[in-house]
Amino acid sequence: MRYLILVFATGALTACASVPTRLAFSPAADRGLALAQQRCSGCHMIGLDETSATEGPRFRDLQMRYNSLSLERRFREITRHGTGEMPPVVFSTSDAEDLVAYFETLDRRY
Repeated sequence: MRYLILVFATGALTACASVPTRLAFSPAADRGLALAQQRCSGCHMIGLDETSATEGPRFRDLQMRYNSLSLERRFREITRHGTGEMPPVVFSTSDAEDLVAYFETLDRRY
C-alpha cells in the first residue's frame, strides 16, 4: 500500500512539473501589459500568441530589435511625431518605462 501511494505521489509531481506556468511579472511589467492591451493591441500583436492584430510589428520582434534604452527612445519619437504608418501616440515617461518592463518579459514567457 505504501508503495502505491509513493508511486502515485511521484507521478503526480512529475505531471505538475511538466505543465507550463506564467512567470510572475513585476508590477511595472503588469502595468505595461495592461497598457499594451488597452492602447496597442488594436494594431500590434502584443503577446506570444498568433491571434492578435498584426497591422504593426509584433512586440516580440520589436523586443529582439531594440534594447531597453533604444526602446524608450523609440517611444519618445512616437510621442513627438509618430513613425512610418504609426500616428503620434502620447506615452508618459512612466508609460514608456512600464512598456519596456513588459517588453523585457517577452523572451521569458512560458
